[in-house]
Amino acid sequence: MKRSKLLVHYGLSSLLCFMAGLILFSMPAQAGTDGVPLTKKITAVPERPGIFDQNIQPLTLQQCSQCHIGVFTLLKEQGTRHQLDCVFCHEAYHTFAPGKVEYQDSIPKCTTCHGLPHGTTAEVSTCSNCHSNAHSPLNIPAVTADQCIMCHSGPPQELQDFPSLHSDVACTDCHTTHGLIPSCYDCHSETGGEPYHLTDVESATCVTCHPVHNPLKLQYADDTPQNQCAPCHKNESHERVLKVVQTANSKHNTEVTCASCHTEHAQIPSCFDCHDTEGHRAGLADADCLRCHTDPHDPLNLTFSKAEPQKSCAGCHGEVYDTLLKSDTRHTQLTCTLCHPSHGEIPECQKCHGVPHGEVMLKQFPGGCGSCHGIAHEVEGRMKD
Repeated sequence: MKRSKLLVHYGLSSLLCFMAGLILFSMPAQAGTDGVPLTKKITAVPERPGIFDQNIQPLTLQQCSQCHIGVFTLLKEQGTRHQLDCVFCHEAYHTFAPGKVEYQDSIPKCTTCHGLPHGTTAEVSTCSNCHSNAHSPLNIPAVTADQCIMCHSGPPQELQDFPSLHSDVACTDCHTTHGLIPSCYDCHSETGGEPYHLTDVESATCVTCHPVHNPLKLQYADDTPQNQCAPCHKNESHERVLKVVQTANSKHNTEVTCASCHTEHAQIPSCFDCHDTEGHRAGLADADCLRCHTDPHDPLNLTFSKAEPQKSCAGCHGEVYDTLLKSDTRHTQLTCTLCHPSHGEIPECQKCHGVPHGEVMLKQFPGGCGSCHGIAHEVEGRMKD
C-alpha cells in the first residue's frame, strides 16, 4: 500500500515537471544581439567592457602593498636585501587552496636563491629555525648561543684560542639581538671595577687596538695618534710622557708617533732601531745612550756625570776633541763634562782657576783670560811644566 502511494507521488511529480518544461519551451524567448535567448533577468546584453581590449600587466609592488600593508612595512623597515618586487619571490600567488595547493607548497623556497649556505645539518638547513620571517630576514629573535657557532665559527674559536674574560660570556650576552654590534661601554665604564682606560675614548676607538674576540692582544698602526695612547692609560706615567714629549718638541714629537717606536704594546725599543751607529754612537749600547739622554721623550735634555768619557762627546764635537788632544795641556787630561756639567754650558775660567793674576792685571785686558790664553781647548801663553 505504501509502495503504491510512493509510486503515485513520483509519477505526479514527473508529470508536473514535464508539463512545466513544455510551457517554458513554448514561450517566446527574447533573443540577444548574437541570437542567444535571454531570460527575464537579462533583458538586454550589456556592452562589452573596453578593458578586454587592453594588455593587463602583472601586479606591481605598489598594488601588492595596498592589501599587504603589514608585509610592506616590515620589508621597508627590516627587509634589507629582500627589498625586492614581490613577484621576484612570489612567482605564483593567490593560489592557496586547501586540499589542492597546501600553504607550504605555495610560498617561495629560500633555497631557490640561497641554496644551503650554512650546511646540510638539520639545525641549519631549516631556514625558519633562525630566520622566522622572510620579510625581516636578519631579525632572529629566538637565537641561542649554541646556534651562533653554526654560522659564525670564527669568533668562538678565537675566544677559545685566546682566553680572556670575554671567553667566559655567551655570544648572546653581548649580541643581544642578531647583528647587533654592542658598545664597549655596555660592560666597561670609567667607574667600573677595573681601571679601564676610557678617558675621552669612544667605543669605536677601543677596537682599533683591542680585537673584540682577542682583547688582550693589543695591535695598532704606526700612525696611531699620540693623544690616543696617553689618555687610554689611566695612570700618571702615560699622561706625563705625553706632556714631556710635547713640551720637548724634538723630532720625537714632530716626526714620529708613540706607535712608531713602540710597535708592540709595552715594548721598549732600541735607540738603534732608528739611529745609526756612527759618530758619537759608535760602539755604544742602548744603556750608554741613556747615560746622557736620560729621557727618550725629551732627548735634547742632556744630563751626564763628570766622569763621562771624552769620546762620548767627541762623536758630535770631533773638531773640538781633536784640538784638545793636540794641545796637550792639563785640560787634555780632564773630562769634557767636568767643565761642561750641562750640555751647551760655557764655564768661566775663574770657576776652577780663581783669579791667579789679580784684579789689577785683569783690568788691563778687557778680553779676559782669553786675551792671553786663547781658547780653553788649546791654551796658549802657559808656563812650561
